[in-house]
Amino acid sequence: MIDSIDNSMAAPIRDAEGSGAVSPETDALSETAVQTEPFPPLLGEDGGFAPDWYARFDELKGMEKSLSKFKTPEALAKSYAELERLRRYPGVENEEQMARFRRLAGLPESEEEYRLERPESTPESEWNAGLAERMARTAYRYGVPPEAMNALQETMAQAYNEAREHMEDARMEMEMQAEQSLQQEWGSNYERNMGRAAAVLRRLASETGVDADALLDNPGLGSNPDAIRLLYQASRLLDEAPLHHTGNAAPSPAEEAMRMESDPSHPLYEAYMNVNHPNHRYANELYDRLTTR
Repeated sequence: MIDSIDNSMAAPIRDAEGSGAVSPETDALSETAVQTEPFPPLLGEDGGFAPDWYARFDELKGMEKSLSKFKTPEALAKSYAELERLRRYPGVENEEQMARFRRLAGLPESEEEYRLERPESTPESEWNAGLAERMARTAYRYGVPPEAMNALQETMAQAYNEAREHMEDARMEMEMQAEQSLQQEWGSNYERNMGRAAAVLRRLASETGVDADALLDNPGLGSNPDAIRLLYQASRLLDEAPLHHTGNAAPSPAEEAMRMESDPSHPLYEAYMNVNHPNHRYANELYDRLTTR
């Protein structure tokens, strides 16, 4: 029995020795030896950096080309101090430092090479190339990167378009309010009175050489109910005191339309004023043509 125990215990020992296996204790000692193995020194005997001193730092991977330029700790420290100084905006008064700042910011080499692009939201017809050139010179002087300046331009263009849309909405709102106010005041005579107001405006414009359409498109006039009331009242006063014409000059379209609706002696007065007249449609269409010319 003792012999069998000795044999069974001895066999594994011989197998382990013969197989070359390493015990757990030996593994632990080897790992400790690897972990405690010292890094190569950073500095050489001359006080400068050892070759590839930066290779031990994982966070410096990819910067080998730049770091290899520094041969001594003093050179690296000076470079870092210069970088810290340049991180602060130097101000346009110091042109030498501003030149370095522009290079670090990625600006073009010269002011002439600095260009601003037309924002996509700005139509070519509205692009002010002269203003863009002035802005580019200013941006270059103050060290603003072109990418930032172009982004700022796009933001400004979008804000301008939004403001223009807001103004258009406000103009339409004014027109609607003016129309509602006058419709409530004039009732069934709204269309007739509006026609008289437009006709007198065109009549006065033809006498003075003013663009009547431009006046009507002006929100301050065309969307102002008080201005329209004044024009309507002027049409009534002109009925009583017509404008003087020199010689045998033919009346303007606006004047002819005015006569159609205000002068009983006009051949189409009755047809225009009476919706049941057989020629009412013709007179109405003629009046529309006269007041839109």
